[in-house]
Amino acid sequence: MHITQAELDDLVTRELTKAQAASNGRSAVAVLKDGRLRHTLLAMTAGAVLSEHPKPESATLLVLRGTIIVRWNGESVTISHGGLYVLPDALHGVLAETDCAFLLTTIAG
Repeated sequence: MHITQAELDDLVTRELTKAQAASNGRSAVAVLKDGRLRHTLLAMTAGAVLSEHPKPESATLLVLRGTIIVRWNGESVTISHGGLYVLPDALHGVLAETDCAFLLTTIAG
Protein backbone atom coordinates (compact mmCIF):
# COMPACT_ATOMS: atom_id res chain seq x y z
CA MET A 1 0.00 0.00 0.00
CA HIS A 2 1.47 3.29 -1.07
CA ILE A 3 0.36 6.78 -2.06
CA THR A 4 2.70 9.42 -3.46
CA GLN A 5 2.72 13.09 -2.48
CA ALA A 6 1.43 13.98 -5.95
CA GLU A 7 -1.45 11.49 -5.59
CA LEU A 8 -2.28 12.86 -2.16
CA ASP A 9 -2.21 16.44 -3.49
CA ASP A 10 -4.59 15.43 -6.30
CA LEU A 11 -6.88 13.72 -3.78
CA VAL A 12 -6.94 16.86 -1.63
CA THR A 13 -7.96 18.95 -4.65
CA ARG A 14 -10.71 16.47 -5.61
CA GLU A 15 -12.11 16.25 -2.08
CA LEU A 16 -12.10 20.04 -1.65
CA THR A 17 -14.08 20.30 -4.89
CA LYS A 18 -16.58 17.78 -3.50
CA ALA A 19 -16.76 19.69 -0.19
CA GLN A 20 -17.50 22.93 -2.04
CA ALA A 21 -20.43 21.22 -3.77
CA ALA A 22 -21.76 19.58 -0.58
CA SER A 23 -24.46 21.31 1.46
CA ASN A 24 -22.51 20.69 4.70
CA GLY A 25 -19.20 21.87 3.19
CA ARG A 26 -17.45 18.57 3.92
CA SER A 27 -16.11 15.53 2.11
CA ALA A 28 -14.18 12.47 3.29
CA VAL A 29 -12.52 9.47 1.69
CA ALA A 30 -10.59 6.49 3.06
CA VAL A 31 -7.00 6.73 1.84
CA LEU A 32 -5.26 3.68 3.33
CA LYS A 33 -6.17 0.86 5.70
CA ASP A 34 -3.94 -1.63 7.48
CA GLY A 35 -5.65 -3.90 9.97
CA ARG A 36 -7.22 -1.56 12.53
CA LEU A 37 -5.19 1.45 11.32
CA ARG A 38 -7.18 3.90 9.17
CA HIS A 39 -6.04 6.98 7.22
CA THR A 40 -8.97 9.15 6.15
CA LEU A 41 -8.75 12.41 4.20
CA LEU A 42 -11.28 15.04 5.26
CA ALA A 43 -11.85 18.25 3.31
CA MET A 44 -13.89 21.17 4.61
CA THR A 45 -14.80 24.59 3.28
CA ALA A 46 -14.21 27.70 5.42
CA GLY A 47 -16.77 27.84 8.21
CA ALA A 48 -17.77 24.16 7.95
CA VAL A 49 -18.06 22.29 11.24
CA LEU A 50 -17.64 18.72 12.43
CA SER A 51 -19.89 18.70 15.47
CA GLU A 52 -18.72 17.40 18.83
CA HIS A 53 -17.91 13.68 18.83
CA PRO A 54 -15.82 11.26 20.92
CA LYS A 55 -12.21 10.42 20.11
CA PRO A 56 -11.52 6.92 18.77
CA GLU A 57 -9.08 4.72 20.69
CA SER A 58 -6.17 6.67 19.18
CA ALA A 59 -6.27 9.53 16.69
CA THR A 60 -3.98 12.10 15.11
CA LEU A 61 -4.52 14.60 12.36
CA LEU A 62 -2.10 16.15 9.90
CA VAL A 63 -3.24 19.35 8.19
CA LEU A 64 -2.42 19.14 4.49
CA ARG A 65 -3.99 22.43 3.43
CA GLY A 66 -5.49 25.44 5.21
CA THR A 67 -6.25 25.91 8.92
CA ILE A 68 -8.57 24.17 11.37
CA ILE A 69 -9.58 24.77 14.97
CA VAL A 70 -10.11 21.78 17.28
CA ARG A 71 -12.35 22.57 20.27
CA TRP A 72 -12.98 20.57 23.46
CA ASN A 73 -14.02 21.31 27.06
CA GLY A 74 -13.85 25.08 26.54
CA GLU A 75 -10.34 24.84 25.07
CA SER A 76 -9.17 25.10 21.48
CA VAL A 77 -6.08 24.77 19.34
CA THR A 78 -5.49 26.18 15.85
CA ILE A 79 -3.59 23.91 13.48
CA SER A 80 -2.31 25.06 10.10
CA HIS A 81 -0.71 23.46 7.05
CA GLY A 82 1.92 20.92 8.13
CA GLY A 83 0.70 20.74 11.74
CA LEU A 84 0.46 17.28 13.31
CA TYR A 85 -1.80 16.95 16.34
CA VAL A 86 -2.87 14.22 18.77
CA LEU A 87 -6.59 14.62 19.43
CA PRO A 88 -7.61 15.13 23.07
CA ASP A 89 -9.26 12.34 25.06
CA ALA A 90 -12.53 14.25 25.20
CA LEU A 91 -15.56 15.10 23.13
CA HIS A 92 -14.25 17.46 20.48
CA GLY A 93 -15.34 19.30 17.35
CA VAL A 94 -13.55 20.79 14.35
CA LEU A 95 -14.09 24.15 12.66
CA ALA A 96 -12.57 24.94 9.27
CA GLU A 97 -11.05 28.39 9.61
CA THR A 98 -10.18 28.32 5.89
CA ASP A 99 -10.82 25.84 3.10
CA CYS A 100 -8.79 22.93 4.39
CA ALA A 101 -7.91 19.26 4.19
CA PHE A 102 -6.44 16.99 6.82
CA LEU A 103 -5.41 13.38 7.14
CA LEU A 104 -7.05 11.70 10.12
CA THR A 105 -5.23 8.59 11.36
CA THR A 106 -7.16 6.35 13.76
CA ILE A 107 -7.14 2.92 15.33
CA ALA A 108 -10.57 1.44 14.58
CA GLY A 109 -12.34 -0.50 17.31
